[in-house]
Amino acid sequence: MMPSLSRRTSLVLGLALVTVASALFLEYFLSVRADRPFGHTQVAHLVGWMGLVFIGFTFVYPVKRWMDPNQVWSQRWFQAHIVFGIVGPLVIFVHAGVHFHAWVPILALIAMVLVVMSGITGQALHYLAFRTLYERRHESAFEGMTEEAIDAHLHDLALQEETLRWWKCLHGPLTWAFVSLTLLHIGGVLYFGGF
Repeated sequence: MMPSLSRRTSLVLGLALVTVASALFLEYFLSVRADRPFGHTQVAHLVGWMGLVFIGFTFVYPVKRWMDPNQVWSQRWFQAHIVFGIVGPLVIFVHAGVHFHAWVPILALIAMVLVVMSGITGQALHYLAFRTLYERRHESAFEGMTEEAIDAHLHDLALQEETLRWWKCLHGPLTWAFVSLTLLHIGGVLYFGGF
């Protein structure tokens, strides 16, 4: 029997592959004219803008955390960050499809995929860290530690967690690379009259 984390990881990766394949199939289905793929139509440009708006919503949670780092934000903001971080890229996949013809959009798409993959990895690390702290809390309570001592011990463990810090050092720069490439792509589209 597989451990629950690997089952969860397999499920997430499987669902990610199915949804990306579905988005690409939808774009392929919409590209009925070989001389003018969906990605070059007015509707596709609107789909791209819609995907950009969804991705823009993912920045609400990190900006709020940056503005007030000591505030504990509700789980709903984090869930909205995750949902928009999945829906936005899927809409962008419908916008882009499998038509690779320019370097900047290709690099932006690759950066987007890396950001989403690092986000999924971060969510898995976050889940694992909370599960570990939960198990340690119960072990400490079983050993007879007081509630204050348990809290102090868990706080020390949480501060020592290096994995999430290293993950943030990867996820942040990938996100900024994606933002930069996306802005270059949008600037090129607007400059060359693709709006």
